[in-house]
Amino acid sequence: MMLGRSMDIFLLAKRGELVSENTIKYYAYWCKDFARYVAELGVLDWQEVTAEHLQSYLYNELLTNRKVRKVTVHDSYRAIKAWNRYLKKKSYIPNCIADEIESPKQGKKIPRTFTAQEVQAMFKQCEGYGFTSKREKAMLTLLLGTGIRKSELCGLLLSDVDIENGIIKVTGKGDKQRIIPIGRKVVRALGEYREIRDSKNFFIRSKYYFVNIHGARLSIPTVNSIFKRIKEKSGLQGERVSCHTWRHTFAKSYLMNGGDIFSLQKIMGHSDLTTTKRYLNLNEKEIQTQYDKFNPVDNLDWCL
Repeated sequence: MMLGRSMDIFLLAKRGELVSENTIKYYAYWCKDFARYVAELGVLDWQEVTAEHLQSYLYNELLTNRKVRKVTVHDSYRAIKAWNRYLKKKSYIPNCIADEIESPKQGKKIPRTFTAQEVQAMFKQCEGYGFTSKREKAMLTLLLGTGIRKSELCGLLLSDVDIENGIIKVTGKGDKQRIIPIGRKVVRALGEYREIRDSKNFFIRSKYYFVNIHGARLSIPTVNSIFKRIKEKSGLQGERVSCHTWRHTFAKSYLMNGGDIFSLQKIMGHSDLTTTKRYLNLNEKEIQTQYDKFNPVDNLDWCL
């Protein structure tokens, strides 16, 4: 079967499974990229694709030539394997070449988190009573208090936020929904933003929670620009300021304050506990803090 035709069949099947549009784009990007790579080698039919082609693509093309991160190589492998396995399952091809090679290692990079000083510096840039200040303070407070993803932040609806009961409904990967509790400071920040958002000065009718002054939903590039501006005004040099870093900071802080990994998994929307376990990596100072807080000799009455 020709690579282009098989890709169309695979993506159509995934749409039939009602996977999210972001997942479809993920599959399409990596499958097309691999098909383009082997086509340049004169291979146009899946029957002619070998495990060596896939290995060369992953390690020579992506890792060596393009110098992409190991986690990105792993992501590409997963997409191509899903395509490959689907074709074998439907008997379009006799074997799955992706199963003939080992899954690329992702490495054990500990997620970067913000320090308390960095958080304070960024919140300082959101002081003020105007629309933009209230919106950005609400965004940062929500991210720090829930760890939601950037796409989840942009997609949050007015109807998803229940201020009275202190919960939000989030639509995550694969269009899976989850309920997340929000604390009093998050409630207050969201409420203050909502008040100015709905005032007669703006009278915004959009169904989305986070919008610009014209009522348009905040896009992912716009959110990226907001964080870039906050970073520059805060004087943070060389540090990545993104929703993902806020997400990491929430998760690490949740565990450091005594939260358990199982409830964190539910809040973060992780389907696999292994993903959540990345946040268990502590540095020496953090280990000392946790030890001082929880070691039984000093914290329980043993009458010693």
